[in-house]
Amino acid sequence: MPTILGFHDSPFDSGATLIKDGEILAAIHEERIARIKHCGGFPWRSIMEVLSISNVDPSEIDAVAVGFTQPDFIVQVLQRFFKSTSDLNPLNSKIDRYKLYAFEKYESVIHKNFLLGKIDTTSSNILLHHTLKKLGIKEKIERIDHHLCHASSAFYSSGFEKCLVITADARGDGISTSVNIANKNGIQRVSSSPESASMGHFYGGVTEVLDYGYADGEGKTEALAAFGNYSNAYEKLQSYISVDNLVLKGRMSPYQRLISVPFSKSLKSFKREDIAFAAQKILEETYSNLITNAIEETGITNIALAGGIFLNVKLNQKIMELPEVKDIFIHPAAGDTGISTGAAFALYSKMFGLKPKRWRHAYLGNEFSNAEIKNALDKFNCRYDYIVDIGSYVGEELLPRDYIIGWFQNRMEYGPRALGARSVLIDPRSSESPNKVRSTIKKRPVFQPFCPSMLKESEAKYILNQKNVDSSFMIMAFLAKQRMIDEAPSVVFIDSSTRVQTVDNRNNKRYYEVLKAFDKRTGVPIILNTSFNRSGEPIVCTPEQAIRDFKISKLDFLAIEDYLVKRKR
Repeated sequence: MPTILGFHDSPFDSGATLIKDGEILAAIHEERIARIKHCGGFPWRSIMEVLSISNVDPSEIDAVAVGFTQPDFIVQVLQRFFKSTSDLNPLNSKIDRYKLYAFEKYESVIHKNFLLGKIDTTSSNILLHHTLKKLGIKEKIERIDHHLCHASSAFYSSGFEKCLVITADARGDGISTSVNIANKNGIQRVSSSPESASMGHFYGGVTEVLDYGYADGEGKTEALAAFGNYSNAYEKLQSYISVDNLVLKGRMSPYQRLISVPFSKSLKSFKREDIAFAAQKILEETYSNLITNAIEETGITNIALAGGIFLNVKLNQKIMELPEVKDIFIHPAAGDTGISTGAAFALYSKMFGLKPKRWRHAYLGNEFSNAEIKNALDKFNCRYDYIVDIGSYVGEELLPRDYIIGWFQNRMEYGPRALGARSVLIDPRSSESPNKVRSTIKKRPVFQPFCPSMLKESEAKYILNQKNVDSSFMIMAFLAKQRMIDEAPSVVFIDSSTRVQTVDNRNNKRYYEVLKAFDKRTGVPIILNTSFNRSGEPIVCTPEQAIRDFKISKLDFLAIEDYLVKRKR
């Protein structure tokens, strides 16, 4: 049975995926192990972790797929010593502005000159071979186009026999958006849009103007938009982007990653929420128009999406609601964290053929035995109880009493959302629950919403999902029905939307038991679920990290496998 390692080696969101016989054995983000949010660089920790999780020896790997064809050798070397370009802020630091300018110049020169590009790629491959050899991996490296990786991650996890695949991010191998047709013959690119029309740079630039942080704070911009109104900021920003049939055209050049600099000058007289409103409206209109055009031209009504743009849940809701769209699937690791999976899928399909199979869960990370958990608890001198049916106990005895629970169970989630494996849970019935979460573990802005997990069988009672779109991955917003607004107000946003994760008994039995028990006790099959991490840090990965965050954040209880730890008061 062939085994393929896919990994993403870039300045941002590195990670690794291991596939055997067409099935994913493990996938993990480098940030979870390195403990640096969105960290890039060579993902040696992730590679070793997926091998360990899968019990695969490095010598068993048959092929290696890397998710870039344009590697940027100098950047790869520098990123091992300096922070990612996403951490640089041209509005706050002239030094950062000069660094980004130098990076953009390097990008433009190296990728337009054949000889320099060849030298760059050859040097990068030598570096990768040398590094992989140290890990005991000696197979040939095959580079896969960045947006083909995104497209592959979406198509091969969608279950669609035939669909349109749209990819969109800041940039990757020279483009920022692609439209593809995917079927049994593979993935065929129909159109691509240049970096000068990058909606990733566009939305990230606005986010930087709002001082939320490029490539990390876009969720805050998305939330703030709901509080804004139409203003002339819309016209100013709209002039930067347009849709021409299946291609986006834009005026991000020559700024690219520095686009926040002209934005900051032209938007300085507008209210923050109105700037966010304009950016969100343009984002939704742009991709709604592009996808409508693609459906009209191809006649294909099933849509698969990947790329960092599609972490925007309100955009995904707008696309779902397009009358032309029949069904939609968004890869749960839509950003660059999913590139390693897409690279592995693409190479496996090329070598052996691969049929799309619908993902029902994303629990692809590490897990720990009760013995390992007990050792960690003893190490930290924790007092704990062994609970035979901990899911039901948490749902029936603790959550209804307004306790806030750290929940660490089974295999860790793949992707940016906590899906009931590394989560913080609280009763959603009180409008004060979000404030309690903010005062303990999350320091997010008061306008940014929290999200619910819900029993799958109760979905129709609480949200509007007329197309019966899959909602397992908390990556799409839905309109909340009045019953949800009344019964679980803490997880409904100001615009009556809610970013739902539905849970069934097949894919996360223990988490399902929490919801089932809470429903039995309260009559509400919903709980507030946010990621188990302190602000600015990655989601917890190990028992030791969970115990540390539990103690520092002053959560009431930690449910960690079959053990329950109560906070000392």
